[in-house]
Order: sequence, then C-alpha cells, then structure tokens
Amino acid sequence: MNFIELRYLLPLPLIVIVFGFGGESLTNSLLSCPYHTKYKLQADTYTLKIQFILNVFISEIKTEVINDKEYTNVRIITTDSPLKRLEFEVSSTDLDSVKREITQELGLSPVVESLQPNVINQIKPEVKVLGILAEIDKDKGITTVTVKSGNYMLKRLEFEFPVTELNQVKTLISKQLGMSREDARMFVSYRIKQ
Repeated sequence: MNFIELRYLLPLPLIVIVFGFGGESLTNSLLSCPYHTKYKLQADTYTLKIQFILNVFISEIKTEVINDKEYTNVRIITTDSPLKRLEFEVSSTDLDSVKREITQELGLSPVVESLQPNVINQIKPEVKVLGILAEIDKDKGITTVTVKSGNYMLKRLEFEFPVTELNQVKTLISKQLGMSREDARMFVSYRIKQ
C-alpha cells in the first residue's frame, strides 16, 4: 500500500466512532422530545343502532339507589317474551324521575303508570350495540343472548331463545334484533356450554 491510500483509510475508524456515538445521542434526543399532533389515535369502536318492537309482560322491577354516587340501577324482568331482562343505570335518585326516563328510553307512552309490574307493554327501544354474546346451553335446550349497549341509560338486554343449533340461533338473533346477517357476524360472539 502506498502512503496516499493509507492516508484515506486512517481517519475511517475515527469517522465510524464519531458517527456511532453522535448518531445515538442525536436519536435519543429526538425520540425523547414531546411530539404534539392535531389528531389523536382513536380505537375502532364500531357500533350498530338497532330498533325493535316487542310486547313484554313486566313481571318485576328491581331498583337499587346508590346515594353516594347519585345514580339508580334498575333491572326489569319480563316473561312471555324472548326478552327476559333489561338493565339500566340512571343518573338520578328520584324514583319518579327514573321511571319517566326509562319510559322514554323504552319508547313507551309518557304516562308514568305504563311502567308497572304485571302489565303488558309494547316497547320500542333504540339500542346502540357494542357487542352481543350468545351462550348456547345444549343441556337446557336454550340460548341466552346478552346485548351490551352503549346507550346513556340502557346498559344490557338479555334474550332467551329455545334453540341450540347455530344456524337457528343466528337466524333468530338477526330476526329478533332487526339486524342483517353481516352485522350479526360482526357483533355476535358464540359460546357453547358443555
């Protein structure tokens, strides 16, 4: 090797060392700086709005007033209908106000007396569906379908269907809740109890 080639090769290790240490500190300082964006990352919370009409016989209304948090939990139990239970969380502790708000949420007449036990009511709730779980119990011969709601007050609905075959369950869910098979495929999870 002659002297001219060696002159160009000697600074090469020094350049590599400077680039290694300088590049690392530059990268660390850039990554530790706060970075503000106009748009924040949003999770995909796809919901579906459904509305259905059902005649239900309200057999029991259970209320639990939570005074320290100023809300009321209400559970409505029904019979003679596929819809077996409705659960509400109302931001009020006044029971007359709670009844009025639930009556409105269910699409009943504004008369407060319509939300009474042992009365048949035609309900027309509009539900913002977050997810649906269908639990198939082959021993009992029923499928319990739980609808998780994103509504302000209505939090959960529970249906019972007297079928356990998956295709029949899918058809009943679509028909009863007024949703397409494509929406049912996206929102319904199935669990088979053994």
